[in-house]
Amino acid sequence: MKDGKRRPDIRAIYGGVPLVVEVQLAATQIPIIVQREDFYDELAYRLLWLTWNFQPPLTEGRLLSSFEDIFYSHNKNLFSMDDETVSLSRQIGEVILRVFWKGGDGWLSRLVKLSELNWLSSGRAFAVAPVPHWNEDFLVRWRAATGGHGTQWPERGVLLAELAAQLTSPDIDSRELKDTDDLINCLLSLLDGRPVGSQQKNIVELLNTFLGVEPRYRFARVVRRFAELCGRQEALSTRSVQTKLRTALAAPQDDPASLTGRIVLRLFPDIFARRAIDADNASAS
Repeated sequence: MKDGKRRPDIRAIYGGVPLVVEVQLAATQIPIIVQREDFYDELAYRLLWLTWNFQPPLTEGRLLSSFEDIFYSHNKNLFSMDDETVSLSRQIGEVILRVFWKGGDGWLSRLVKLSELNWLSSGRAFAVAPVPHWNEDFLVRWRAATGGHGTQWPERGVLLAELAAQLTSPDIDSRELKDTDDLINCLLSLLDGRPVGSQQKNIVELLNTFLGVEPRYRFARVVRRFAELCGRQEALSTRSVQTKLRTALAAPQDDPASLTGRIVLRLFPDIFARRAIDADNASAS
């Protein structure tokens, strides 16, 4: 430990860029993963999460929540080393990894050189680009239309109309989508760990502003749950946010069957899948 921060398992300059490698253990909890990712993001370090001798789950099985988090962090890739990759690395004098990803019929894997990895703007690596689902493509376009003052017209109207069509609810009135853009940007902020579509300086400020508007009180429960699943408990636990949450939660809340619930589940299915994963892991322990 130095200055209260945990030292990485491996730190190096690779290709002229600072790189840290963290060995991911099954017992590592999501909040710890998030804290380390945020810390290295602040330093502009590339971060590679690495497992040892990873064995993918059965076809219908789920990843442990700790592996699930780094899987999505690495663009739906999971990197591992084993006796074979260590031996090959020594033979050729270059780091060889085994990358795992999900194909149509289950898990696939292949060997890849460290020098062959692609790097996301987040500083995470991937070797095999996944085929984007509709929600992922939608959120890329939503982010592109979003600046420091929110998601602007006319792009916002076009995107919200597309979202309504995806919900197979042609009878959705534009008034029912009021504040949906702010909700989406709030959830993206929690996902990224920094404000999206806002001039706020940090997540605490953003949550206080978002939860301080009465028409948005109905979103409080879903925002709290989403924040927990993204490992943002520290922001949730601040006194100011707790006060805003208590006030907002006293109002009627939108449930999973509501329009809000359907929108959030459609846009962020992977995040809310963690609830089932965490429940399964808890029952198995």
